Amino acid sequence: MSVKRLNYFTHQFLREQDFKAEQEYHVEMRRRHNLVLHGWGVAEGLEVRKKSEHEITIEPGTAVDNRGREIVLTAPVVRDLSPLERNTHHYVTIAYGESWDEADHHSAGGVEGYTRVTESPEVGERRQEPAKDGAVITLARVHLSEHGNIERIEKEVRTTLDAGSSAKGWMRLPFKPVRLEVLRIGEKLVQAKQFDPGIEFIVDVASAYCDKSARGSMAIPVPPGASKVKAFRLCGTTNGKVEVELVRTGWSVEENKGGHKVLLKRTVEWKTDHEWFDEHVPVEEELQALSELHSLAVSVIADGKTQIWLVAVRYE
Repeated sequence: MSVKRLNYFTHQFLREQDFKAEQEYHVEMRRRHNLVLHGWGVAEGLEVRKKSEHEITIEPGTAVDNRGREIVLTAPVVRDLSPLERNTHHYVTIAYGESWDEADHHSAGGVEGYTRVTESPEVGERRQEPAKDGAVITLARVHLSEHGNIERIEKEVRTTLDAGSSAKGWMRLPFKPVRLEVLRIGEKLVQAKQFDPGIEFIVDVASAYCDKSARGSMAIPVPPGASKVKAFRLCGTTNGKVEVELVRTGWSVEENKGGHKVLLKRTVEWKTDHEWFDEHVPVEEELQALSELHSLAVSVIADGKTQIWLVAVRYE
């Protein structure tokens, strides 16, 4: 089906519908451009911050919904959360809306109407997580205490602009580890076993292997637009035991400090009938959230002859 736009010529008589069609063409083409080339979600601003024990502030900013419509908040909005249910969490959302302003109402010569349409962003809170279809944009999740006070504001659930075209599915990587030595987490030294400089994986083109035992760690890239880590997969062979740990690290904007969260631990032991293993482990829902400031890493400790062929993470 073809797309039509207005074509003007001298002495042409223009009617109301012609002017509406002119606007519709440019509005629809701009929205199509937004959606196809940029996706939907928050483009800039719209940060949710704590104002008082019961109030939050949504800062000015711009978002795009699943129809390519711009949602523009031009001034800060303060929301009172005291009426909400205590000891719960609520999602702060924004959506596209249209309204009529009485200041734009015109009446003359027996004809009346509104000379302007006001595009009004609709800010709200809801108990259930909004559908992931982009009709409603999630800005944050606010946790309330048993007294109704704001405990914390989570921004990992925030829908960013590239969510509509984010990388989804498995990111597959050959296991190319670095030696897992003594680790420092804050002021604490962490060491899974007595360190032996001779215990490490040997890496070839397709896999990493060890003859007796080894340990190693590897960073896993988080693709732009990924908002959740759904599952982890480890494939290989062993005649002993393999311990694996998936960790989410990075910077917490809310707490203004670094974070270290173990998403899952898994132990694979040799079975007498088969040395191959293929471990597909889902990540618990409350641990899935990712932000643009997060990173992932995996650590593997092997006892016995082991070969790792695949490490993969599934994103959403």
